[in-house]
Amino acid sequence: MNKMVTHTTYITPNRTLETLSVDGSDTYLYVYNYKGVHFRLFMDIVELVQFFQLGTEPKYDFSEEGELDLFLEEYKKTID
Repeated sequence: MNKMVTHTTYITPNRTLETLSVDGSDTYLYVYNYKGVHFRLFMDIVELVQFFQLGTEPKYDFSEEGELDLFLEEYKKTID
């Protein structure tokens, strides 16, 4: 099974943007983490830009990191 590689950028001390790539794939996902209590998952860069420029909410958001982790585990299986 492929593993996810992450890169975290700190926007502010309470807000981060994680870039996730699946090892061996061209696929990138983006997670906006607000204070560790709200996680928005963007499936591509266009969706991410629309969020920051237009306030458009993504299709996926999670209130717990565990929910996000479960989703990502299932997602990885679809691209293996």
